[in-house]
Amino acid sequence: MRLLLTVLFLMIGYAALFYLFNGQGDLALVIGVWQLEIPTVQAIIIILSALLLITFIIYLIFKIIVYPRSFYSKYKTSREQKGLHYLRQTLVAITDGDTDEATKNHKQFKKYLGKDPLNKILQSQIKQSKELKIVNVEKGSG
Repeated sequence: MRLLLTVLFLMIGYAALFYLFNGQGDLALVIGVWQLEIPTVQAIIIILSALLLITFIIYLIFKIIVYPRSFYSKYKTSREQKGLHYLRQTLVAITDGDTDEATKNHKQFKKYLGKDPLNKILQSQIKQSKELKIVNVEKGSG
């Protein structure tokens, strides 16, 4: 929709320029021995079109550079959120004494946030919970 409105405004603008400057004379460009004469309205339209094209190219270059960064940022944030979710699930499972569920959630946490310093703490907490569970089972059967 924006593109159509932009094209419509450009066409109206070019038509207005043509109406206003038609018959105003010619613009002469002299470079050395070469001389080019074109109507003023065509010169203005060419200059505005060139400026519009340059602006569009700069816009495209900007989007090509910025979009991948924003996409990566969203991807990274999403992975962090998933990792934090599994961190919470792991901590809840450790608190409940469910070491199997804690181990399963810890693996998912490592998948998303493997280099996080909490990784080793969680591993030691799961290990301690397993040891306490074994000790409690042995005391209960003895």
